[in-house]
Amino acid sequence: MRADASPAHDQATGGNPRLAFILARSAAWIAIRLWSITSAGLLPRYAAHVTILVMVVVAMTLSRPAQAGGRMSLSGISDTVVHSGPDQNSPLETFADRGLYVDSNIVARLADAHTTIPSRTRREIEVYTVQAGDTVLGIAAAFGLAPETIMWSNPAIEDDPDLLKIGQEVVILPIDGVYHEVKDGDTLEAIAKKYKVDVSAITDVVWNKLTPPLYQITVGTKLIVKDGTKPIILKVVTAYGGPIPNGARGTGQFRWPVIGPITQEYWSGHSGIDISVVSNTPVYAADAGYVSFVGWTDVGYGYLVRVNHGNGYETWYAHNTSFAVVLGQQVDRGQVIAYSGSTGHSTGPHVHFEIRYNGAPLNPRLYLP
Repeated sequence: MRADASPAHDQATGGNPRLAFILARSAAWIAIRLWSITSAGLLPRYAAHVTILVMVVVAMTLSRPAQAGGRMSLSGISDTVVHSGPDQNSPLETFADRGLYVDSNIVARLADAHTTIPSRTRREIEVYTVQAGDTVLGIAAAFGLAPETIMWSNPAIEDDPDLLKIGQEVVILPIDGVYHEVKDGDTLEAIAKKYKVDVSAITDVVWNKLTPPLYQITVGTKLIVKDGTKPIILKVVTAYGGPIPNGARGTGQFRWPVIGPITQEYWSGHSGIDISVVSNTPVYAADAGYVSFVGWTDVGYGYLVRVNHGNGYETWYAHNTSFAVVLGQQVDRGQVIAYSGSTGHSTGPHVHFEIRYNGAPLNPRLYLP
């Protein structure tokens, strides 16, 4: 007998797990025999039910590992397993290894290899170096910002959001908005009005380090204008003024100009979608119409084909390497009009595809099957 075991504890078999197991098996055997006797009509059914219930309760109670006060501690389980020896295969060892009992003091932890990193507000302005395959949209998503914030924080990107260069440094603001460099004659009120916000959107931004009550600003200082916006300037090319072929009218139902993975989606600074394909892939007219522009552009599109569909819609196909149509030519839906390339402001072969209605760009994803 262990020195800390009481007679009452021993009588409850808490100090001898093997005895508890034997009694549990005995209780189960008695329950089965009582059921057999009842089935043979030798014992009233209600008495058998009560007896079986009592036996089950006893078996469950005795089969649980014991500790002082009715439960066994984790250290007690460990001691018993160690002392039982490798050849004894005690029921307690089986229970501890296989988890065949339930103890409210033990919390089962599920394995989870995934670590969730909580999102935190950045505490300062950062600089990111462009890697191969980066886009403005992708960089913005990685930092939890709107793509317009990336564009309005970097003049080089604002001039041409499509032209990122490997190794280019990109300023990353901690919050969405505009990064404004103070010019001679600027006032807080004028800056706020320019970006359509209240003055507090500048003075309340801790990164601006403006001291009340005067909030003095100096020329050359850069300020974060929280939630500020700028107008989006659309790229335009020469409008066609020649004769329009009879019957050159689209259906309003568009097809894909090429098939390939989308490398950049539509957003306010990127008025179409980029579809990655190898050079010299045939480019097909998305709908019937006539060619309203074909040639080189100086606004980043490179070799561009533009198809007017005669119903307010136009489709644009940029960065081509060569053409299969001429200006003013009528085209059918699905007709080859160009061959893909990487001309203009392009970092690799792809088709930049736009859908415009009365001159306003639309998200092509909403109009393609």
